[in-house]
Amino acid sequence: MPVDPLGVVAVDPESLDLDGADAGWLEASLAQAEARLDTEETERPEPLAVKIDALLGASLVSHGSAELAVAVEHVAAARAQHEVVLVNVLAELEARGEQPPGGLRPADWLRSVDPGMSAGQAKDLETVARAVNEPRWRELRARVTMQHVTVAKAARIVEFDQRVSPVADPEEVDGAVTDLLGAAPGLVVEDFTRLVRHHTEQVRPPKDEGDEERVDAGRRSARGLWFGQPNRTGMVSLRGVLDPEAAAVLKSAIAPLAAPCPERDGHGHTVSPDPRSPAKRRADALVEIVERGVAAAADLPVTDKAKLVVTLDHEVLTGRIRGTGLAGSGDVITAAAVRRLACDAAIIPMVLGGAGEPLDVGRARRLVTAAMRAALWQRDAGCTFPGCTAPAQWTDAHHVTPWWGGGPTSMDNLALLCRRHHTHVHRHELTATVRPTGVTWHT
Repeated sequence: MPVDPLGVVAVDPESLDLDGADAGWLEASLAQAEARLDTEETERPEPLAVKIDALLGASLVSHGSAELAVAVEHVAAARAQHEVVLVNVLAELEARGEQPPGGLRPADWLRSVDPGMSAGQAKDLETVARAVNEPRWRELRARVTMQHVTVAKAARIVEFDQRVSPVADPEEVDGAVTDLLGAAPGLVVEDFTRLVRHHTEQVRPPKDEGDEERVDAGRRSARGLWFGQPNRTGMVSLRGVLDPEAAAVLKSAIAPLAAPCPERDGHGHTVSPDPRSPAKRRADALVEIVERGVAAAADLPVTDKAKLVVTLDHEVLTGRIRGTGLAGSGDVITAAAVRRLACDAAIIPMVLGGAGEPLDVGRARRLVTAAMRAALWQRDAGCTFPGCTAPAQWTDAHHVTPWWGGGPTSMDNLALLCRRHHTHVHRHELTATVRPTGVTWHT
């Protein structure tokens, strides 16, 4: 791809290996670009004097405002052209199998020769350069070369495709990519990013989902975890995408440690509420789980495996009919994944049979069993006190008629309550009516 002395990229349509309509579209776009360039050269000549003075750090007061504005536009255009050159040159090196000097990744190599380039910009250039050698990205390459689509937006399109292709219907992915290519020129980066997120949320799995193991494998292959660069305050951003199974396990592990921890006095009375936001509590819980899991100190407590409760129909579990399971976290998990996880104590299958009798261990035991707690989570879904939205993971199993008052440990005498309302109910000796479908408190 030749570049003239002024930095203008000369595009040869044949070099892009386009066919039919694509080649015609590119030739028409090139003609429009050449006409626009001719107009700009005659009406808006390049402000070389401004550029030279700016490079030397000289005073610019002698230059008119219009001349300064034209200089900004010229430099910005040249910067965009340089990105096109970098993408196509990196793509050619990639196609030849050439490696950057010193064994560096292309992104690291770019930053070593241009320290002013951000990590994100270098990664975008590498992502697009790796992709455009593939036949399916020929149109994307042409649009990037013509500067109809910026490198940053092209990288978002490629990443979207890589992220959803293992788990989504191919026709839907192709349609989404086509929409993104068409929308990219008219949207600012922030709006375009939101459009990519919209398509990510809307794509559906393949129409033929008969092979559940294949679907699950595709979802697992789409997992990802990314760490951002520290910002000026030293904080590091974290971004990830998980399949439903992994998300349910992680949520179940985090939830108990992320419950609010109010400050209490020596008598157990709350002095002040937990000042942390829910997001901060989850972050603290995740770090604590990792610290417990990897610490070598013998006296550091170790977190038990996350208890993942999944509700599903017995006929789905046995494979007689198609269907899915629903984790307590709200994540939908395929029956194949449930059957695999059921080999581990980390999962408690809440299997719904035809009769659906409530679990009951009578008065033989005071404590709620794991199976009963699973049934309570499925029935109550969270704190049963009116207006409370605390999830089931943050609740206790409360005896409506107290154990010491003759109340049995049975489903028709149990109700989930968060710590705050558990204390409130005991303090005010409130009663409730328990039905198979839920709990009604008499306040």
